[in-house]
Amino acid sequence: MKPLLLTVLLFLSGPVMAEQFEQALSHVASGEYSKAAAAFHALAEEGDLAAAHNLAVLFSLGQGVPRSFPDAGFWAWRALLDGLDQTAPLAGQLLSELSDPERAKISDRLEQHFAPQAETGVARAMLALAVIQIVLRPEPDYLAAYAWQSIAAALDHHSAAQAREMTRNMMPAGLRSGASEFALAAFRDWCARQGETAPVSCAVVMASH
Repeated sequence: MKPLLLTVLLFLSGPVMAEQFEQALSHVASGEYSKAAAAFHALAEEGDLAAAHNLAVLFSLGQGVPRSFPDAGFWAWRALLDGLDQTAPLAGQLLSELSDPERAKISDRLEQHFAPQAETGVARAMLALAVIQIVLRPEPDYLAAYAWQSIAAALDHHSAAQAREMTRNMMPAGLRSGASEFALAAFRDWCARQGETAPVSCAVVMASH
């Protein structure tokens, strides 16, 4: 693997977390990697993306924690899919280190993280689930990815329609003819689960079917 680097990005939610992040970096500087790993883990669980990236690096190197490419892959891809674009090179490197069963387990863990958000209407999480289905799973599920991208597009996410068309172009030809119907059914099911909080696009679709 190429050399892995810690990131010092500080887009944190408040001064307390920023102080904790800087303390974690000080542990790295002093060679106290186990303390750094514990601090980064606590922050990553709270949603700090730079901490998740750094935890992935420590798992990759086996410093402060046992070396584990599956754990490193999980935290790197979680940071990337949550919006830390700087993690893309690390996430790509780690993907090449994983076996198919490891990729399947990481996909399951990531889906557990993003699925509740997608269920409540977070379009970014829907697109993350689509990436998991296409890129991370050993056997891509293009229809599931296309469905999540279609729902995100119906919720006006700015890049969802483009992502959906890219997925359609990647599909085996035999899947394309039924992709739109599959996605529409998935959208209706999602709308039905929203109840009174359903967005206005749900009313349009429900009235038409």
